[in-house]
Amino acid sequence: MKLLHFDCQSGISGDMTLAAFLDLGMPLEHLKNELHKLNLTGFELNHYRTERHKISAAAIEVKVTDNKTHRRLQDILEILDGASLTDNIRIFAGRAFRKLAEAEGRIHNISAEKVHFHEVGGIDAIVDITGAAIGLNYFNPDYISVSPLPLGSGTVKSAHGMIPIPAPATVEILKGFRFLLENTAGEKVTPTGAAILATAAELYPQIEPSSASCKIEKIGYGAGTGDFPDRPNLLRLMFGELSASYPQEKEVVQVVETNIDDMNPQVHGYLMSRLYEAGALEVFVTPIIMKKNRPGTLLTVLCKNDLVDSLGDIIFRETTTAGLRIRSERRRILPREIRAVETEYGAIRVKILKIDDRIKVQPEYDDCVAAAQKKNVSLLDVMDAARRAAENLEGIE
Repeated sequence: MKLLHFDCQSGISGDMTLAAFLDLGMPLEHLKNELHKLNLTGFELNHYRTERHKISAAAIEVKVTDNKTHRRLQDILEILDGASLTDNIRIFAGRAFRKLAEAEGRIHNISAEKVHFHEVGGIDAIVDITGAAIGLNYFNPDYISVSPLPLGSGTVKSAHGMIPIPAPATVEILKGFRFLLENTAGEKVTPTGAAILATAAELYPQIEPSSASCKIEKIGYGAGTGDFPDRPNLLRLMFGELSASYPQEKEVVQVVETNIDDMNPQVHGYLMSRLYEAGALEVFVTPIIMKKNRPGTLLTVLCKNDLVDSLGDIIFRETTTAGLRIRSERRRILPREIRAVETEYGAIRVKILKIDDRIKVQPEYDDCVAAAQKKNVSLLDVMDAARRAAENLEGIE
């Protein structure tokens, strides 16, 4: 189990994150090849070594010749949708920009779709956020952790004039994160850095740094612009093996939902089979009452992050729906294993669930049905026999 720790003692920004991933071991050519898939021109990457307070670090500068910065969320999503990036990278970048748009929308009391990006609408911001997504996808941690974030203080110039530090969008995005209540001058966490952290915490299970031990394998330092007198302006990423004792049953899943009120219900059985065959974790249908008091169904699909688009395509092809809702949710599952047990009715597979020092046994339904029909006995008798046999298995304490 791999852990990626964001040590943000001096804060975080998009360029610091990108540089830290390169210093951690992501090849520059890999980054360039992936960014090329955005089909954007008008920029080049300047990667170099530097130091902050005598600590060697990587730095990266996105040199931009296309100075267009006024883009809306839809403009950026169209760039990402037109790119040949993997689903993981494209979804991460899209969600990060949506978080920025939603935060700005709440601050200015407008919808996210009406927000005009200024500083974060330029090519450099698109490269920084997509590059961070590329880095996370490259190292693919099982968990992430984030240190407490420094607030900083003062003001910073924006397209709307002088605004307080941290920027309103930054604190809006980072609701729920821990901050250090210090009053040091300067901007420590930028809106772009905040969006990267918040999206990473949404798509990767997050743990408290104090709740587990980790064997560090790699360290990467990414330098920010300028320096602070009281600390090195560095983002430190630490990557390593998480202690085996840490519970492995927590994960983030994607929930894809849609309401349907104009489809033959016979389609649902076929649709559920297609979705399960394509890798869905769970599929279920809930009766609902929709507008104009019409009865309808709520289709809910749980899946891994990389299957959102492919399962969404199946839903669009096989149903009458015109839109999907997608969100991330954490789930906790018990450690489990499948074992076969011998009973008087034949071999039956059982699912063994472990909780603390106890186990729960669930016989596999299809096996029990087949055995009951073959032996012409009660289904409940077969299930009870499988549970009794499971009690004698070795190595499941």
